[in-house]
This record gives sequence, structure tokens and C-alpha cells, in this order.
Amino acid sequence: MKALISDIVYLVAALGAVVGALWVILSRRPMRCALGLMVTLVSLAGIYAMMHAHLVAIMQILVYAGGIVVLFGFVIMLLKQGEPMRYRGPFLPVWIVSLVTTCYFAYMILPVVREVQRVREAVPEGFGTIEMMGKVLTSTHVVPFEAVAILLLMTIVGVIALARRPRKEAAS
Repeated sequence: MKALISDIVYLVAALGAVVGALWVILSRRPMRCALGLMVTLVSLAGIYAMMHAHLVAIMQILVYAGGIVVLFGFVIMLLKQGEPMRYRGPFLPVWIVSLVTTCYFAYMILPVVREVQRVREAVPEGFGTIEMMGKVLTSTHVVPFEAVAILLLMTIVGVIALARRPRKEAAS
């Protein structure tokens, strides 16, 4: 029964990811594309959570679905684009390129699909959990972790310095 529920949740998350991706590709309005991207990213976070990669799932929601999609939304609103541009060129070559790309993608992804079960059995217990990631980041990888923290701090200070407007002096 537990496996059936797990399979159903996985299929719903996978269907959400595919529908969201199609929504991004087929929508003509930029904000709807951003919403489709959010649906895709949240669905992928659900798949990561089912794979017991909890930290990756949380980061997927916080960084990508929360931060990047909001940034895309702000950029779209700031650009204030009008009607979407329509492609007026020859239509048949676009479909041929799409078909060739899809076939190449299937060719590249089929060996990965075959290896999923083998890799699933080789993953150690606790792989991808927040506890294991915390232990790794604070023991063997503490220097790169701190370097990234300092880099992010410097980036934040730089953005604040660039975004700060000079104060106008009050007229005497």
C-alpha cells in the first residue's frame, strides 16, 4: 500500500513538472511562463523530497521557486512588454528541428533511465538528508562553505552599494 501511494505521489509530481514545462514553452505571456516555471520547480522539489534529498528539495523551493521566479516576475513587470511577438518565418523547419531535438534527447536520456535502479540500490543510507549535508559541510568541506558565505556577503554589500542612491543635499 505504501509503494502504491508513493507511486501515485511520484506520478502526480512528474505530471506537474511536465505540465508546468509545457506551460512555459507554449504560453505566449511572460508572467504565465513564470508561473509555469514555478509549477515545474515545485514539482521537482516534490520529486527530490521523495528521493529523500530533503536539503535539495528545500533549496529548490527557497532559491529557485521562491527567489528566481520572483526575480523573473520583477524583470517582466519592469520591462512592460506589449503583445507577444509572433514567428513569421517558415513553419516546417521549426517542427523538423523540434523533432530532431526530441529524438536526440530521448537517445541521450534512455541510458540514464536504464541505470536508475542500479544507482538507487547503491545509494548509502541517509544520502541527501539535511543531517548528512550538515555533517559534510561542517567537517570536510568547511573551508569552501565559508568561502561561499563570504562571497555571498560581499555580493550583498556590493549590490547595496550600487543600488544606494546618493542623498541630495538640502538646499540652504
